[in-house]
Amino acid sequence: MADLYAEFEHYVENGALTENRLRRVIETAAKRQRGLMMLMEDVHNPHNLMAIARSCDAFGVQDIAFTMEDENLFDPHQIGKVSSASASKWLDYRVFENGTRDALTTLKSEGWHVMATWVNPDAKSVYEIDFTQHEKLVLMVGNEHAGISQTAVEMADSYMYIPMMGMIESFNVSVAAALSLFEASRQRRASEKDFSLSDEALHKITSDFVVRAIKPDYYQHLRNRE
Repeated sequence: MADLYAEFEHYVENGALTENRLRRVIETAAKRQRGLMMLMEDVHNPHNLMAIARSCDAFGVQDIAFTMEDENLFDPHQIGKVSSASASKWLDYRVFENGTRDALTTLKSEGWHVMATWVNPDAKSVYEIDFTQHEKLVLMVGNEHAGISQTAVEMADSYMYIPMMGMIESFNVSVAAALSLFEASRQRRASEKDFSLSDEALHKITSDFVVRAIKPDYYQHLRNRE
């Protein structure tokens, strides 16, 4: 941590960041997990995606992916600017414009295990699942109306569900994502396995965060000095 601060301290010295801001950036980057991604299928409400983004940021999950139809495409960073979901600024997004099959084929070819939320006889409760057994784990949730698609059902590697005790049969998709992220993160942080970032990955994400943390008016200030 001290080495990272020393490397990026010049941003404080030249007025781009305050000391507290730089320390917060470094501490946040150091708490990011490796090998955990959230995937939302066929987004209808971008604000649900932003709510999921907030949960990803809160639990130290850097990567969030989603599939969507071409006519529904939107920029998550732009949505974040007009909502309370400023977490969008700190995450890395993957957009699969060609749908679920392309998304899951690509992710599985990269070594990700895809675990989808779907209530069926093969699904396990989140309280029964060992979320530490996979080095690269994708937690997949469906859309707000129909849940996961038949393609996702056929292609997912495993299934999970969140037990409910009331009359309503399902959680809001952003709530379901938050609950599954909480349990997966809790287990991974308590595990003897180390799910923290490698030194190289930590350096890269810290560098990225530093750039994201600099306010746009600082660059305007530099241009005015030229």
